Parts: sequence; C-alpha cells; structure tokens
Amino acid sequence: MMLVALTLLLLATPAVAQETPNTWYAERIISGDTPPIVEHLWSKGPKLRAETVIRGHPIVTLVNGERYMTLDKILNTGVSIQRSPDAIREDAERSRPFGNEGSILQEAGGEKVSIEKVGGRQCELYRLTNSEGRQEVCVSQDQARLPLQFKVWRRKSGKEATTRYLDWTSGLEIPDDFFEPDSSVKLEHVSHEDYLRRAGQEQIGPAPPFFRGLLHGTR
Repeated sequence: MMLVALTLLLLATPAVAQETPNTWYAERIISGDTPPIVEHLWSKGPKLRAETVIRGHPIVTLVNGERYMTLDKILNTGVSIQRSPDAIREDAERSRPFGNEGSILQEAGGEKVSIEKVGGRQCELYRLTNSEGRQEVCVSQDQARLPLQFKVWRRKSGKEATTRYLDWTSGLEIPDDFFEPDSSVKLEHVSHEDYLRRAGQEQIGPAPPFFRGLLHGTR
C-alpha cells in the first residue's frame, strides 16, 4: 500500500522544465565600399562559431575558452591563438559573443537619436561621431537589444560599410563539439604574445581575426 502511494506521489510530481540553452544564430550581410560578405554565426554561452567565404575559401572562426581559432575548410589548415586575459574575462559580462554593437556603442558615448524601421521592425538608432568617423546602430526595442543594422564611416579613408542582420534565432540545441575544430585540421598553436609580435609583419593563419574583441578584449 505504501509502495502504491509513493508511486502515485511520484507520478503527480510535475517534471522540472529544462532550461532553454543560451544559444543564438544570426545571418548577416556586410556591404559598402568593399565586396559583399555573408556570415553565419552561432553561439552557445561564450562559445562562437562563424562561417565566412573569402575569395572562395570558407573560413571558420571558433572561439572556445582560451583559444581563438581561424580555419580554412578547403585547405584543412588553421591557427589557434591564445586569447588575452581581458577577452576571457569579458565573456562573463556578455549575453552572447556577437551582436553587441548596441551596448559597445553606448559604452563609447553613443546617444539615441531616433526610432527607425529596419526590415519592417522598429528599432532604436544610436549614433557616435568622433575624430575617427561615425558609427550608427539600430537595435531592437525588446530586452535582447538585437542589432538590426550597423553602419560605419571612416573619416580618414572616406569608406563606409553597412552590416544588415537578416535573421535572429535563439534557444537552439547545439552540441559543444560544434565549437571544436575537426581532429583532421592541421593547427598552428600561437601564444597571444607571439601573435602580437608577429601580426604586424605577416599574416598568421588563413585570414585575419574577424572578431578582434574576442581575441584581444574590447577595453
């Protein structure tokens, strides 16, 4: 009788809901005074995977823990760079490792100037103008503060670039090994100090770091 009662109690106990994983996906297009670039980005907590095609070569960026990796999927080669302590420390301060243009611009002194509509969605436009040029970002009005459009104009070169985010998705089930390089990739391992020493003299890896803040820190 006691066993039956215990069984009924367990059946009546509501199941604990699984926490939605802190994951994001976005597709974005960068255009302007350079050839258009299409990027696909995924994240899980502080982990990042980005795929970009440069001159016909699919370049994969992986940021995972202490390492920043850039891989060429055709040549199956790449570089694994030690991240700076500042960059690693900042992981805990972000809700995601990409798509933070709004908060970065505000911290730098950017001010809200208007309400705009991008892709049929209302967003808040922030602008920062200084000696280097002008930056504008339009972010969603919800708690996620997702960037929908980001514009940069450089005063020295006169060049402009616009980044449009075409899609945002969250709560994806992504395994941890999605943010790891395949075991067949030939990786060159470089310390952060060695990277800084060599970077001004040669290209290290198949492409420059596209997410410099995740390698060096933003401050």
